[in-house]
Parts: sequence; C-alpha cells; structure tokens
Amino acid sequence: MEEKIAKKIWINIIIAVAVMLYFIGINVLYNNIELSEMVMVLKVMSIVIMITSIIIFEVAYKKDNGIVAITGIEVLIIAMHSLSIMHVVEVSAIDFNVYIVTSSYLFSIYFVFKSMIIYTIEKRKYLKSLSDIKQIVINEPIKKEAKKNNKNK
Repeated sequence: MEEKIAKKIWINIIIAVAVMLYFIGINVLYNNIELSEMVMVLKVMSIVIMITSIIIFEVAYKKDNGIVAITGIEVLIIAMHSLSIMHVVEVSAIDFNVYIVTSSYLFSIYFVFKSMIIYTIEKRKYLKSLSDIKQIVINEPIKKEAKKNNKNK
C-alpha cells in the first residue's frame, strides 16, 4: 500500500519539477531571443501542451479514471496559461521574468500541496482498511421480537 501512495506522490513531484523546468526554459528563451520569436515559441508550446492534455483526456476516458482526468485538466490549465503569458505581461505591465518565476512557483506549490493531500487521503483509507469494526457491525445478532402469550381459558 505504501508503494501505491509513494507512486502517486512521486508522479505529482515529477510534474511539479517538469513545470518548473518548462517555465525556467521560457525565462531563458525570453532573455536570449527576440520578442516575435518568443511569441511563436509560446504558441507552439501551448499547442504541444494542449495536444498532451487531449491525449491524457483520451487515456482517462478509456480507463474511466477520474484522477487521470484531473491531471488532464491541470495540463490544460498550464497550456492556457502559456498561451496567455504575453497578453497578461503586456496588459498588466508586469516584468516578464517576475511573472514567469511567480507562475512556476505557484504551479509547483500547487502540485506539492496536491501531493500532501493525496498522502493524507490515501493514508486515511489505508488505516480505515485495517479496522475490523465494519465486519463486527455486519455480524450483529438479529433481535427477536417478544411474543404475547395467548392463554385461552
């Protein structure tokens, strides 16, 4: 059971690291290429991430797995965020580097927080499965109703 919990947590930690590396890559590219090329890179990366999200949704649908579907939603949100980066930076007059670093921190904090929640929920399920109270309650003796004594005299 502990391996199952650890696997779920490691998947979320790996996603958090991948998201941070993605945003660090965007930050490095922004500092090394022209703005028009940067806009094109963000559009292409958004499309790639959206295609990845669609693939994750298809896998979730075929496996009928809600957890995988939630991961697909998270990936879709990252794609939409990537697509809107340049617009938000232009409209709100925020420094691009600060915005990207803040975004990477927020997404990573989300995935770490999600890992902590998964650990707590899975640990509770595991501890509840160890209890035999349900079996004791199910095997409760049947109560018999008292009968009236009818004596005909």
